[in-house]
Amino acid sequence: MFAFIPVLALLAGPVFAQDSSTASNGTASTVQIEGLEANFKQAQLVPQLLSSFDPEAILSVSFSGQAIATGDKLDATAVASSPEISVSPAADETLDAGALYTLLMADANAVGTDQNVTEQTRHWLVNGVSLSQGSQAPYAVNYTGATTITDYAGPGPFEGTGSHRYVIALYEQGSDFAAPANLSTAGVALGTWFLSSYVSESKLGDLVSANYFQVENGVATSTAESTTAVDSTTLAGYASNTVASATSGANSQTVSASGSGTSASQTSAAASGASAASSAAASAAATSAASGAGKNGVVYGMIVGAVGVVGAVIGAAL
Repeated sequence: MFAFIPVLALLAGPVFAQDSSTASNGTASTVQIEGLEANFKQAQLVPQLLSSFDPEAILSVSFSGQAIATGDKLDATAVASSPEISVSPAADETLDAGALYTLLMADANAVGTDQNVTEQTRHWLVNGVSLSQGSQAPYAVNYTGATTITDYAGPGPFEGTGSHRYVIALYEQGSDFAAPANLSTAGVALGTWFLSSYVSESKLGDLVSANYFQVENGVATSTAESTTAVDSTTLAGYASNTVASATSGANSQTVSASGSGTSASQTSAAASGASAASSAAASAAATSAASGAGKNGVVYGMIVGAVGVVGAVIGAAL
């Protein structure tokens, strides 16, 4: 009967593998990259504002030390000062340590805005930034030697115009980059532009990554609503994750650009008690947890059944 002991040992061993979606060297996981791309499409920023978006990295944005998650709805006071920016490349991407980039922030207005007709407000524009690459990601944006064309200007949407989407983007700046004459020197005040025209006219390179947050002033007088987070369990990359990560709820939440569980939106949501992104993520987490619990029940049922069969055989042998 002792021949059955190895079978019992196998049944009692770990049933689930560990989640391997996050790399130990600080690079972005497949789920994070797919989640970022999906969030921009769901927020109608692609292709409405950005004709295409194939991110090479995750752009982490923090205001006063508080990291935000993609699409967070924040108070204007929380984003009044310029943020800290860092970059975590995808595992299969390599960022050139000596490359230069252009960093910008544009107000894409509320969902439903025709980006080909209505200009975006330029809130921030810096040419010639670099990345402080250490032994491991994320890499902080370095402003040494850069030219700040437009100093950071915090959001201030007009009252009743809905939830405005503020996009922070990092573009490669190649050797043929040539800033337009009206945006070639430091000290240009906040103004409007067509982002797509600036990118093409200045010959900016690939869009390395982007992030966005929302700010609303008062109650919207139109039907446009704030955007909500994407449930990452619906992403293709999530299929390679294990049930263990699903039951933890980690990947059913909004995919955070920084991977941090603490965000500026959590502070804002606690004060207002109404964050569309937070409620959507919470609902997704509950659904994911219920699904994971069902799978656990099936697995443990199989284990109990198997133990019963083994016990019956042992009893017969005795």
